[in-house]
Amino acid sequence: MEEMNLKPANGLKVRLENGMGYVVETGQMLPLTAYYRRRIADGDLVEVKPVKGK
Repeated sequence: MEEMNLKPANGLKVRLENGMGYVVETGQMLPLTAYYRRRIADGDLVEVKPVKGK
C-alpha cells in the first residue's frame, strides 16, 4: 500500500485511523487509506515535504 509522510494542519489534533492516539505533530508515515485521504481532502492532514540538503 502507498504511504505518505503526513502531519496535522496547524492547531489540529488528528486521531489515528485505529483510534489509538494521534498523528505525530512532526509527521509520520501513514498508509493512504480512505480515512487518511479524507483527512487530506478536508485539510486536516498535510504532507511533510523532505528538506533538501546541500
